[in-house]
Amino acid sequence: MFLTNVHQMSLCSIFSFAQSDCWDQLVEGLSASEPEHHDVTVVDNDGSSLAFRLNLVKLPPELMGDENSEVFACAYVTPAHDYDSRKGARSRKLHSISEDDATNEEQLHGHMKDVVQASLDPMFSVHENGTIILGNDAAVTLFGHSHKELEGMDIASICKSARELQQILSFIHAPSINKQQITSATAKDGKKLCIELGLSLNTSFAGSDEPVYFAHLKDISQMEEHKSEIEHKDNLCQAMINASFDPMFGIDQRGKIMVVNEAACQAFGYSREEFLGNNISMICNERDAVDHDKHLYRYVSTGEKRVIGRKRPLVARRKDGTEFHIELGVSEVSLSNGEKMFCGYVRDRTQERLDKQMLRRKDAVIQDKFFQMDPADARGALKKNVVRFTQ
Repeated sequence: MFLTNVHQMSLCSIFSFAQSDCWDQLVEGLSASEPEHHDVTVVDNDGSSLAFRLNLVKLPPELMGDENSEVFACAYVTPAHDYDSRKGARSRKLHSISEDDATNEEQLHGHMKDVVQASLDPMFSVHENGTIILGNDAAVTLFGHSHKELEGMDIASICKSARELQQILSFIHAPSINKQQITSATAKDGKKLCIELGLSLNTSFAGSDEPVYFAHLKDISQMEEHKSEIEHKDNLCQAMINASFDPMFGIDQRGKIMVVNEAACQAFGYSREEFLGNNISMICNERDAVDHDKHLYRYVSTGEKRVIGRKRPLVARRKDGTEFHIELGVSEVSLSNGEKMFCGYVRDRTQERLDKQMLRRKDAVIQDKFFQMDPADARGALKKNVVRFTQ
């Protein structure tokens, strides 16, 4: 069996006797999840002819675990005589069961029903051609079809992905697809359901050579709706946080940044991605950064408050290394798991300090001018201002 990149790897290049362009010819027009079979004959270096049956299928990106990955094809090469013998044995076995051993077939059906019904989640047993053999009570409840309606129905009419994965399993002769896939299914009333899908193949179920596929489906629609609701609330909360003009940080009790707003990114020069997951000491000045984790650990361990609930002047550091004066206010949040989270609100005091310096300079200039005047002129200016004020 070969797993190869459709666009870059030439399967035929593995064999020295094959033409270099044959791979392009074989994969041209190959569709995802629809196996193609080719009877090929190759000539070995010693001149002998070898017959093979080449099965090709294009694997969907989600099966490879990355929807953005390259498209791959799986090639399964079987010697022609082995394929023919297996096919003949299977046909004889099915013929024997259908005509000569109806009792065994009934027992097989009963045993299969017990297995399917044992599952608490919806489960189907499926023929190789995609028709449903049995569905359990959970499947009837979820999809709205009766047991009788399910028998003989194409599994693709309920879940298209189940049929696609079944065809891939049939083609590559794999026992199961272990990675459960999130996909959609359709109920009888047309309602779309979000499900988790798993598929397994049993080639000798209860002594039969007929392959039986078991489709395991779990309804996660409510879970996905709840997830969407949480994401909506999270986005709303983030929007409210971003509405603040002052920088805000949310950290866990180990100092890791969990929440940050746009004002903080603008004030400190970091992106949101650079902040999240890193220690809050990245914005502390060099002296405070060394002891920050110690102070945080001391508070979590002892509960002694020195910063919580108070405003404190500090010096912070931007991404470019420049430092500026801030006022920090910290509040504490107790989480349901017993841990603590801290919300820090930062106010840039740079402009405030500049304004105060400007006022002090103006005051100094006024004082200097006033006290350098002649005492008589000063008394006259003062008297003049008093009279003007009283008028």
